[in-house]
Amino acid sequence: MSQNYYRKKIDEIVKEFDTDPEQGLSQEAVEKKREKYGENKLRESKGVSFWKILLNQLKDLIIIILIIAGALAFLIGDSLEGFAILAVIVFNTIIGFVTEYQAQKAVSSLKNVLSKKAIVLRSGRKKEIEAQKLVPGDIFFIKEGDQIPADSRLIEAQNLTVNEASLTGESESVSKDAEAQFEEEKTLADRNNMVYMGTTAARGKGKAIVTATAEDTEIGKIGAMLDETKEGKTPLEKRLDKLGKSLVVITLVVIAILTVLGIIMGRPVYETVKTGIALAIAAVPEGLPIIATITLAIGMKKMVEHNALVRELLAVETLGSVTTICTDKTGTITENQMTLSKMFLNDQEIEISGTGYKPEGEFSAAGSKIDLSQANDLKLALKAAMLCTSAELTKEDGQYKVLGEATEGALLTAGRKAGFSKESLKEEGYQQLAGIPFSSDNMYMAVSYATPEQEKQLYLKGSPDVVLEMCDSILIDGEIKELSEDEKDKIRKANKKLGEEGLRILGVAFNAGENLNSEEALKDNIEEGLTFLALTAIIDPPRQSVKKAIEDTKKAGITIKMLTGDQTDTAAAIAGKVGIAGSDNVISGQQISAASDSEVKDLIKNNSVFSRVTPANKLQIIDVLNEDQEITAMTGDGVNDAPALKKADIGVSMGERGTQVAREASDMVLLDDDFATIVTAVREGRVIFDNIQKFIYYLFSNNLSKIIYIFIGIIFNLPLPLIAMQILWINVVIDVFPALSLAWEVEEDNIMEKEAKTERNIMDKDFKKKVALHSLILAAGPMILYVWALNSGYSLELSRTLSFSVLAFIQLFHVFNARRKSGLAFDRTVLKNKYLWLAVGIGFIFQLAAIYLPALQGILSTVPIAASLWLPGVVAVIIPMAIIQFLNWKSSN
Repeated sequence: MSQNYYRKKIDEIVKEFDTDPEQGLSQEAVEKKREKYGENKLRESKGVSFWKILLNQLKDLIIIILIIAGALAFLIGDSLEGFAILAVIVFNTIIGFVTEYQAQKAVSSLKNVLSKKAIVLRSGRKKEIEAQKLVPGDIFFIKEGDQIPADSRLIEAQNLTVNEASLTGESESVSKDAEAQFEEEKTLADRNNMVYMGTTAARGKGKAIVTATAEDTEIGKIGAMLDETKEGKTPLEKRLDKLGKSLVVITLVVIAILTVLGIIMGRPVYETVKTGIALAIAAVPEGLPIIATITLAIGMKKMVEHNALVRELLAVETLGSVTTICTDKTGTITENQMTLSKMFLNDQEIEISGTGYKPEGEFSAAGSKIDLSQANDLKLALKAAMLCTSAELTKEDGQYKVLGEATEGALLTAGRKAGFSKESLKEEGYQQLAGIPFSSDNMYMAVSYATPEQEKQLYLKGSPDVVLEMCDSILIDGEIKELSEDEKDKIRKANKKLGEEGLRILGVAFNAGENLNSEEALKDNIEEGLTFLALTAIIDPPRQSVKKAIEDTKKAGITIKMLTGDQTDTAAAIAGKVGIAGSDNVISGQQISAASDSEVKDLIKNNSVFSRVTPANKLQIIDVLNEDQEITAMTGDGVNDAPALKKADIGVSMGERGTQVAREASDMVLLDDDFATIVTAVREGRVIFDNIQKFIYYLFSNNLSKIIYIFIGIIFNLPLPLIAMQILWINVVIDVFPALSLAWEVEEDNIMEKEAKTERNIMDKDFKKKVALHSLILAAGPMILYVWALNSGYSLELSRTLSFSVLAFIQLFHVFNARRKSGLAFDRTVLKNKYLWLAVGIGFIFQLAAIYLPALQGILSTVPIAASLWLPGVVAVIIPMAIIQFLNWKSSN
């Protein structure tokens, strides 16, 4: 099916679809077309998949290693270890499943459906039908507020404007013209003789012929693009895979070395292999998946508290790794609520505070607040602008909304800031007499009112140049004066200045007259000459929090790129206001589409502001950045954003105004639609990455110290210093709670001032060196004590119990070394993590119970330790701790 209907004449389209603009399709024709094209509905989302979420919890390499380790434990008869590992896997799966399932359900509850009804012309009669029953060739009618049910070519358009933000990303409504003809290719946003499924009529009415339904619509094509877009692994998945591979290598090396050593030393082969497997199982940190899952779940909960709903656990950490944020403009950087921010009248610029449709704000000039009781010219200009609208400002659930044009909503809000509304003026006695609706030919709208003073007045607003040409006088300080060329020049200069700031300018004028009761009378009055009142400057303003948030991201080494469907000058103005680099050089989607592969890479890499971008352009930008090893976050709310949201390392959709398609393609939903929330989430993501690295360091250094400890004993042919149950006790009872407490550790200093890295490996070279050295130090104290106890004549049981206890305590207190990545453990933040102190306290009590409680003595083969032996035990704990603290302090200075 041809897609260039905007370039065809209406009669060509009528002929192609075998329809009649005056009669519509017959029922027989409808049935034939429905057989050919099917119903007008998009593929429905499958929603939350129970099994997919469940399998997500079992697919990472570390869980697979644990499954293998558990099987080996049962195989060699160590059933207690096997059951412990099985319990870990089940517990981890439950936590991860419940957390992700709840998040997915929260997203699916944010409903956003396409149009359900349409008024069509069939067999010469108008009738209302289900929108899904539309077929290509159907003639349907559009009125203000209607959602467009299918892609269509306009046959008629009367002052029709359509909000296409969900499809193109353009914030302002687009004026439609059924008579428009195009010879050359046009972007979707510039095809003003077409209307598209999922967009909304903001003003006026029209009549159109359906050219595409269901999957053939622009929204449908984006859906297909979405299906073809493959999601890659998150950075954390890649890191945990590397970690898992390291564990496999460590495990195989331990088994191989111990087996070879055992055979060389003459030990039975079976027993040697069994010991090697047992020790290798001990090397696997059983608590790692649980702690990682709980850490991510805690991050998920914290982010919801900051209005960021994360759908998948692994996406929580991805935020902390982001190096480039590709953000849309409308509603994320800006309020998505047009605001009258400035006016020009009486030769001065007036500023209006407050943003959005909430009618709160003040008027000021030259830094001084204006007394509205004395500002009659200003109030007249505001009344004229407000009365010359067809929109309505309503309040629903505490939120102000505009029914109709967003720019007119800005004028209604400004009037309320001045203390009056259309409703209050009507109550005072203002009665509308006649009107001339806005049209692209006239470029103005005019209305006439009977006023309380028994006077009839005409109010007009429109394009500044057009309005200025209609005026022969100007109101200055309450007096109507001749509009001189000097005054016109001042107004033109003000218009140019405000336009360069990215503001949408409207001129406002008025006149009095006796005969203003018809459209013709209004036109006659306009021709006689109007009195110029003011320029009104409207903008979708940046959110107040955005500029600071962008400064924070820059300090964090994160690049911001703004992608918008808006015009180049609007994109440049907003980017400049919020401090996005490169706002003086805006690249258009057409430039990207026309460039070669190498040119595209340079354009995307070296620029930060992109206007008039299509869904394909957005996908190109993400692809280029990902190929360059950038970790990308993409924000969006419309259907047009969905493929890029899915492709990015983390897609961020809008919760308040986002489409369901965008939400389902994303990893995170901003519940307040605020860019600053992303920055808060990035901060939390960095904290989570740090905390994951901290507990991995803690678990690995503890587990490696046990291997070194036993390894030394075997090399020197000492009695086995630890039995299997003691290893399991330390792994599951002593290590897990302190490691888990690190999930609540407070952020490091200047966490948002550290450079973002495209590749942050959890186990980099420095990390491995640190783990190896600290593990050796941790093992040295208990081993020296064990050798001393044996040589001092103490029994094997007592010597083993003493060294087992010292190893348990030193690993318990090692959590303080882990809580800070560098510097001293006992700094000013040491008391902020109450869970750490609780975990240490619980571990301390459990270990004493392991020594002195008869029931545990039997299981762990321990004996009571005399008080006199605790002194060398304490020394064996303190010295390794002090050495590690000294090394940490030295590395940070």
